[in-house]
Amino acid sequence: VFIHILDLLEMQDEFDSSTGSDRDSEVGDDLSSMASDLEDDEEEWDPRDESSWKLTPLELSKVIQELRQRRLPAIEVSKMIIRSVIVHYSHQPNVIHIPAPEVGSRFVVVGDLHGHFGDPRHLLEDHGEPSPGPKGAVRFLFNGDFVDRGTWGPEVLLLLYALKIKYPSAVFLNRGNHEDQSQNQLPDNGFVHSHCTRAFGAEALPMYYLMRRSFKELPLCHVIGNEIFVVHGGLPMDPIVTLHDINAVDRRHDVPIKHCALMGYPKGQKVVARKDLTGKDGEKIFKGSKGRLFERVRKSNDAIVRFSGNSQDEVVVQIFGAPELEEEIDIIYSSEKERLRQRQHRIFVSLLWSDPVAKPNMRGPSKRGAGAFFDSKVTQEFLKVNKLKVLLRSHEKRQEGFSVEHANSKGHMIAATIFSASNYPKGAGEPAGNKAAVVVLEPKEAGNLANSLISWPAWRVGFQDGLMPSNMLSDELKARFQEAQAALTLGPRARALAKLRELTYCSRPQLLSYWQALDTEGVGIVDKEHWATAMRAVIIPDDDFPWEWLEPYMLRTTEGNQFNYAVFLAQYGNALARKLAARFYGGSMMAVLPGVKSKADIEKAWSTVDRNGDGRLSYQELRPLLRASSGLGDETDKITMEDHIYSLLMVMDKDKTGFVDREEFISCVMRFLSGESLVNSVSMASMHSSFEADIAAAQAARKAEAKGGASSALNEEMAKWTDEEISQCWASTQGVIRALSTTTGCASAVFQVLDEDSDGAIDREEFRKGLRQLLAGNNMLRNMHVWEPLLWKLVDEDSSGVVSPHEMNLAFSVRETLSI
Repeated sequence: VFIHILDLLEMQDEFDSSTGSDRDSEVGDDLSSMASDLEDDEEEWDPRDESSWKLTPLELSKVIQELRQRRLPAIEVSKMIIRSVIVHYSHQPNVIHIPAPEVGSRFVVVGDLHGHFGDPRHLLEDHGEPSPGPKGAVRFLFNGDFVDRGTWGPEVLLLLYALKIKYPSAVFLNRGNHEDQSQNQLPDNGFVHSHCTRAFGAEALPMYYLMRRSFKELPLCHVIGNEIFVVHGGLPMDPIVTLHDINAVDRRHDVPIKHCALMGYPKGQKVVARKDLTGKDGEKIFKGSKGRLFERVRKSNDAIVRFSGNSQDEVVVQIFGAPELEEEIDIIYSSEKERLRQRQHRIFVSLLWSDPVAKPNMRGPSKRGAGAFFDSKVTQEFLKVNKLKVLLRSHEKRQEGFSVEHANSKGHMIAATIFSASNYPKGAGEPAGNKAAVVVLEPKEAGNLANSLISWPAWRVGFQDGLMPSNMLSDELKARFQEAQAALTLGPRARALAKLRELTYCSRPQLLSYWQALDTEGVGIVDKEHWATAMRAVIIPDDDFPWEWLEPYMLRTTEGNQFNYAVFLAQYGNALARKLAARFYGGSMMAVLPGVKSKADIEKAWSTVDRNGDGRLSYQELRPLLRASSGLGDETDKITMEDHIYSLLMVMDKDKTGFVDREEFISCVMRFLSGESLVNSVSMASMHSSFEADIAAAQAARKAEAKGGASSALNEEMAKWTDEEISQCWASTQGVIRALSTTTGCASAVFQVLDEDSDGAIDREEFRKGLRQLLAGNNMLRNMHVWEPLLWKLVDEDSSGVVSPHEMNLAFSVRETLSI
């Protein structure tokens, strides 16, 4: 069985290496045949049958954790998520009113995501998962355009839908212009043709039909605290549009672009000349003459009108986009009902398609062919009529992710654009493409919500989302590792378990987040059945990988039918990373609590850190705070940042419940203030492995330390280095371990490969060359001159000037700690 596991691990390695290939190729070239297919009816289901759409809280938690790893749920579960959203919104109005966020809470408005999975992932890491509060609430409003363009549209959509169902009062969704069949079926956008086929295979079209149905249920806009109007696109040209008018729109169909395709009117719209006009050939068209709108003149605001008579007289007239604004023609309707219906079509389309402009002379029908260009005057009129203060919209890429569009006479912002898909579209411009941003409402006192609005610091994430290690080893280096590994006299069981230790060690943050979401009581224990499901969701998603069979070999921290997940994760460690962490953990913690100098200060700060007031801190709660103050620098990749945050949390969690309670928090900060190390001293000998060579190495390390003075010398050496240099050295160590986890080789094989002259030792130049190979593509190499000298000193424990096999093993192996 272990030989089979090694084969599966090698296959997984080959799969991971191929993720850089183009997954966005189109399936099928015949747009007309695809379009006709989309006319088919969706699969029937009965909303009255709750079993067809209702998921339990535990099921939702598991689905969300898997989706956060970009793992799609089973088809039937995916259908239930979409149906749940349909049921939820089936009786909701077009305009959703949300109470103003409470003092001490946070409301995040998110712009276009367009299938870029890394950006919503970043948001949940930066702000934490949604929380309804009331204390310390974190709420999100996703402002449309969840799909199209980016490859991961199905995953993004299902993640947002699952969050909405689990946190109905903390997650809100607006419809965007890309939540519509007219955009989804375009080959360039890819959602139907490519993304759904990739995600759902033979079920692609039935799944799309269901998603299309859900798009028609999404609301058109939200009003936050009776002050802030949030809509995907913008405003129509029609004067005096009220929230009541918007609520009167029938939204439960495709966006009626064809009814507004000719600058706000349908092609063939009946008109009457308001004054005498002159035709294209100089002929006279008298006031009152009847005609029809025929076509737009290129991308101008002019249209050709064909007037009836003995010949088809054509006149070019300027169009302003609303009947009340037209100067040369009157718009004619057969009835009041038709007039209202056409007005509602214009409002509907404009809410999803319109764009702001800076100058009044740019105002009018949009050059996009749908919606309008609205200026500051239109914005001010709309806000005044509806007693609102600010309009937030998305729909357009902004290089910095956010831009102020309109201001009032006092210079106060009244309209802004938010765009939350970085390097858009599909990684364009990486690594220097557009940034993404969000707007955050975080009131410090009650009243005047608009004044609490801030643009959150912008970010960029790679289109591949940082889910794979940033340093991908070359095929040549991997082959050399495999060759060296084959020469070692290690049994398949030892090799397989060693590799699984590495993979588990590198996935500890994601595993903790997965299990913590299921641990609703916050006791650090979950059912054993969730061990294999988490390992499969986070580490190796292959259904054929025998995680259940491996459980007795890896899961030793069981209590009946349950297990302590914090203890399970803590049993995997790296001695070198632990040494380095002892120096800079305290600094990271204090960055969260600036100015804290006494126990009284710490106790006072606790209420600020414990946002929801439940007396304990979860990984999700602490992550945003620590991410903002980790001190690891811009060169650190996201995965290493998560490693750092996880490690600090586990240092604070002394009773291994997976949570940090008040006493643990105060105790850790007090220890740091008094000059104590936050990390218990663990020697190399306290870690064990099934490798005989590693055991011998640990014994050799004990002898070296027994000579005396080793620990003191290490402390003296570490004192010479700054926290930033030590943190970069730690990040590089993690990077090497992560690089090794992407191969079937182990640390012993690494030594053989890096020892190019085969003299049984690695000299400084070989060490440096090896680091460059192992960290290829990692931003940490930019500052290699800063951290490499310290790393060399730590790896070369006996200061001999060369690194021996056992020193390499001890530095970069993942081991099980006997102290747990």
